[in-house]
Amino acid sequence: MTNASRHDVATICGLAAPAVALGAILLATVLAAPETFTWRGRALSDMGRYGTRTFLLFNGGLILGGSFGVPFARLLWITAGNRLERLGVALLVVATVALIGVGVFFLGHDTFYLETEFHGPVALLHFGVAPVAQWVYGSGLVLEGDARLGLASIWLGIVHPLTWLGWLVSRLAAGDPSAWFAVPEFVAALAFGLWVFAVAADRYRRTM
Repeated sequence: MTNASRHDVATICGLAAPAVALGAILLATVLAAPETFTWRGRALSDMGRYGTRTFLLFNGGLILGGSFGVPFARLLWITAGNRLERLGVALLVVATVALIGVGVFFLGHDTFYLETEFHGPVALLHFGVAPVAQWVYGSGLVLEGDARLGLASIWLGIVHPLTWLGWLVSRLAAGDPSAWFAVPEFVAALAFGLWVFAVAADRYRRTM
């Protein structure tokens, strides 16, 4: 396989990664039993608990989607125009591996393997690093003269903290402080997925 062919495959992986992960999440919300998931009363990860009808769909979608993101991140690293872009790509890899970890270390995994519960830490790592990756990579794009995609990356990254802040403020005077937690989770996942898709689509437009 030539380098051009490898780049084409990696670009397609970049397009597929958010489609698979977000598609699995959305489909899982439709198929999940009410006692397993509701937007008001549960987190997205509850759909990945062992024994639920969405166990394989939810966790498999995150693992497969994240796995598609790895070769695309490698392509972005190879073609990066400056160190800031490369730092953004490195952070993208961290967020992507953490996303895979959310599926691997599903809620309750310590009942089956590993005595330590890793789901919370990898989920926090993903949601914490993802927006920073978008800001840093977007800033690198701006320095390279690609202001349009660079600013889109930055603004999609800003969606993350604004969403979480809005949710926290809405919960301050609420009777149930953890209600609707799945909403900011999904909005953050959507902002991250749209960013990856936008970068991949730009790469596809330039090379295909």
